Amino acid sequence: MQESIKYKALILLTTVVAFAGCRKIFDLPQETDYLSAKADYNTKIFRPRLGRTSITTNAFSADNSSFPMNFQILNARFGDGRDANDMFVSKPTLVWTSEYTGKETSIAEIEAKRKLENRPMVELRGSGDLVMWYTATKDLIKPADSVTYPQDTRYFDVKISNSGGSRIIKDLQIIPQIDIPYEPSDDYNTITGKPNTTTPSGKVRVFNYPSVSDVTAAIDNTPMDDVKSATRGRVYMYIRKFSNNPNGNKLRFKVLNKDSVEINPVMFNQTKWAEQVHGFNETGTALGYVMTDKHVEYTVAYPIPLARIPTRWTAGGINGDGNSARIELVYSRIAFGGTTKTARISSNFKIYERGDWEIVFHFKDKNPKFEND
Repeated sequence: MQESIKYKALILLTTVVAFAGCRKIFDLPQETDYLSAKADYNTKIFRPRLGRTSITTNAFSADNSSFPMNFQILNARFGDGRDANDMFVSKPTLVWTSEYTGKETSIAEIEAKRKLENRPMVELRGSGDLVMWYTATKDLIKPADSVTYPQDTRYFDVKISNSGGSRIIKDLQIIPQIDIPYEPSDDYNTITGKPNTTTPSGKVRVFNYPSVSDVTAAIDNTPMDDVKSATRGRVYMYIRKFSNNPNGNKLRFKVLNKDSVEINPVMFNQTKWAEQVHGFNETGTALGYVMTDKHVEYTVAYPIPLARIPTRWTAGGINGDGNSARIELVYSRIAFGGTTKTARISSNFKIYERGDWEIVFHFKDKNPKFEND
């Protein structure tokens, strides 16, 4: 039995040596990667949003070409021939080095999972995906206007290569869209970056509105069931900065009555303040918040959500898609007949830009009723 095994092993070794010898004797070429002549981008126009990290995935079709493959951006220019390499300037960029889970219990624990690296504002990954990092803002790269003229369009070519060869894909376009620092953003003009109006250069403002349920007006005991109706009682939602600190790390929630006076947060007696956002106490050393008679404030890390993964802090919780955060203010009161009425004011939201922000719900026409009937 052992002799048989040795014999078979000898035959296998002889075959391998013979094959190697044949390759050397007959000067057979080394195996190379395959690069398809049909490898190309499915889309030739990219429209990333400035001020946030945008990744255009699955844009490149390899057509069975071999990976790894190199992608190199060449000849970045405007339609009139001007140089357009400004978008490849490297900036200090926060990148994740460990997985964010949503279970972090301090700001320091979050920041230990990401670090600053110098990255071009626009780059291609090894898959061909185009990345525009959040460091690309309207202050550095001019966003597209309502009409994009050929001379102002940014063009670039991409050289793709592996050991099987190389080719150049020409005349791709990148048309950066203006920063939108938060969502919902109906009140934000996505061309000018100024407050939005119903018509260009108009005077009538457009607002964001939260969802409201089982809220009763104090003045006439009628349901406030249409947040866009002045008759029923409008409720506006503002997302705005309360300081000019570019390195701010605060997020406040505030409610205003019809006289624009803050409503004490204790009135929202069923709100689970500790579960609203992945926020921390004033020093950022523990989960928590600071409540005053005017607002509730969290120390946070931006953007919100920090990553697109479902956590207890995102809309829908661990069963959601992780795409948005959510605020829900809740209070209860005894209505006529002795029944308990639970009122809610809520909205999904996102904030992309670092700073000191507040989300404000404004009861514009009528105050909500908190007293029992």
